[in-house]
Amino acid sequence: MDILRLVVQQWDRFDGLVHGFLGRGGGRSQPPYASLNLSYENGDDTQTVTQNWCDLKLAVGLHDFNVVTAKQVHGDTILRVSSGTGKRVGVGDGLMTDATNVFVGVMAADCVPLLFLESERRIVAAVHAGWRGTAAGIAATAIARLKEDYQIDPSALHVAMGPSIGPCCYQVGLEVAEQIGANWKEEMRGAWLPEGAKGRLDLRAINDAQLVAVGVPRRQIQQLGLCTACNVEKFFSYRKEGKTGSQLSFIGWLP
Repeated sequence: MDILRLVVQQWDRFDGLVHGFLGRGGGRSQPPYASLNLSYENGDDTQTVTQNWCDLKLAVGLHDFNVVTAKQVHGDTILRVSSGTGKRVGVGDGLMTDATNVFVGVMAADCVPLLFLESERRIVAAVHAGWRGTAAGIAATAIARLKEDYQIDPSALHVAMGPSIGPCCYQVGLEVAEQIGANWKEEMRGAWLPEGAKGRLDLRAINDAQLVAVGVPRRQIQQLGLCTACNVEKFFSYRKEGKTGSQLSFIGWLP
């Protein structure tokens, strides 16, 4: 199966870790979902999506393990996943777990996918951050939940952000900047370029700044991949295509 899977090279040293930011190629879905659409919620044929999942898990060596996702609603809810959780865990835009054999994942088609890990205790999380989630501070909320539930110091975390729409293609109204800036004024510096009644927004830059603000060392934050809207041959992009599929970003530990 010929799929595009981006990985953090610096994470190669973490034995047993399996993760990836996937592209759209290598699946069975037909246009406008072509081809590795992994979402059941955008109108694609459910049997085809199920086959895409089977093919993907076989290709990355996870055929015998659960990849747990949630119903994403552009909020800031982080769900805790256990070893007994099924393939869907509920409604939320972030998932975290300390269970081995369980992988957590989020869908995106322009929004920012974030993967978190703490290597000593093998704890991971996956987060979906669109502009609404970014305004709500979902990256910071994930850090707070990891600290509360697992007593993890933010300085011990490694975070990676995958392919998402870039400021080159993400023009939004001033109301979006105002909502984000209401809570993250300093973090908006350098991530917002006004252009009259609209402006260009760098979602990854804001999330990076939010992570640093709550204690994640910048040297432990990575950004991978191209602008999704500029590269629709490789990635799904809702802004560029309208009706389209969703790509998966996932992370977890093998036994």
